[in-house]
Amino acid sequence: MTDVLDPEELEALMAGEEENTAGKGKYNLARQDYAVQRLIPALSLIQSQFAGATRDRMQEFVSAVSSVQTDKISVMKFEEMVNTLSAPCSLSVVQGLPMSASLYLAFESDLVFQLVDRYFGGSGASQQGDREALSVSEFSFMEMLNTALLPDIASAWKSVVKIPPTIAAQYNDPRMLDSISEADSLVATRFTVTIGEFTGGLWSIVPWSAIDAVRDSLGDPAKSKGKPSSDDWRDRLLEGLESAPIELVAVLAHTKLSLKKVAGLKVGDIIDLPSPDELILEVDGKPFMRGRFGSHQGNLAVKLEGPVPKKRTQR
Repeated sequence: MTDVLDPEELEALMAGEEENTAGKGKYNLARQDYAVQRLIPALSLIQSQFAGATRDRMQEFVSAVSSVQTDKISVMKFEEMVNTLSAPCSLSVVQGLPMSASLYLAFESDLVFQLVDRYFGGSGASQQGDREALSVSEFSFMEMLNTALLPDIASAWKSVVKIPPTIAAQYNDPRMLDSISEADSLVATRFTVTIGEFTGGLWSIVPWSAIDAVRDSLGDPAKSKGKPSSDDWRDRLLEGLESAPIELVAVLAHTKLSLKKVAGLKVGDIIDLPSPDELILEVDGKPFMRGRFGSHQGNLAVKLEGPVPKKRTQR
């Protein structure tokens, strides 16, 4: 008998564990680190592609970069991330993931100093003394490098990123982040960047909630079998729906013209319209509210007066 469970046995064991009440049992195979282990092949493929593209991109700035390789993929809390990334580091907040989540791209301080020094013609000498912030030139260089890496992030995460990623903010200290709570779990991937004899760390950090929401796209067999989504995923889905933009159209007036008159219209012709005292607001082409046309603080405006009466169907 083999000591390794096959995928069906793992799923059966996990399903049984999930039925237990919270806090019972010695082991909890449904915890996030176990779920991440199931996604390791898909995440490794994504990060391997990103590592190769990042090496090529870095070489455009520092030709001495010889390799970028995936070191490890792990689950950590925010406090652990703060302890791992000591200031001053380069931490960029990249927007573009599902559920309004962000990806965090972090360069360890020694790697920042190495890259900047070599970019400006140095030999990569180690930086002396304790510092809490990057210099202006270091911050500007890292902003330029992170921006250059955006297409590589989009390419590596193409199965889940549907809009072009953008950099929302850049920090020297992870403690300045206010978009992550201490309770959030983070899927952190560390890459080793080799420059000559030097080896430094680059991190790609994604909230678990964003990973959990797209496990189907990442190829998780357990998720694709129709298991219920987590409460956190539903909350983020609702948040995404509530913040989704919709187009609200104010219909000022309707009129009818004969086909002959429409065919003869030319520049300069005037079409008479009824006075737009009362108008209809439409959402997705359907009547939503009725209102009265006017002005407010020097701008054209509509004062809402109530819902549009439903038409009675004739029997």
